[in-house]
Amino acid sequence: MGADFLRRCAPTFHKALDRRAVELRTPTLFTTDIACVARTAAAEICQDVQLRAGEKIFLRSLGEKLVAQRDNAVVAELPNPPAEYLNFVQAGGGIAGAEVKVVHPLSGTAEIAICE
Repeated sequence: MGADFLRRCAPTFHKALDRRAVELRTPTLFTTDIACVARTAAAEICQDVQLRAGEKIFLRSLGEKLVAQRDNAVVAELPNPPAEYLNFVQAGGGIAGAEVKVVHPLSGTAEIAICE
């Protein structure tokens, strides 16, 4: 009777997983991490458009090229983007957030980076 009583009164041990720790170990948690993808690409600025470094824009895929848009206006074109850059935008539904890193006014180009 003494051993049975101790088993019934002892606190039960529930084996459980820390779900947050499991999420941190899963490789799909950081799906937007594109370590092997080129971070910036050169774009040709459309005429009569002023871009500023740090400005937030959108990248949209049109076939094999990308266009940079501010609201609904096209501000730059990327006629030959790197393949992994284009694949990343197309994998995101054909649109991605981007940021203007550097503007080269003499050559009429800008360096555009994908935002995470």
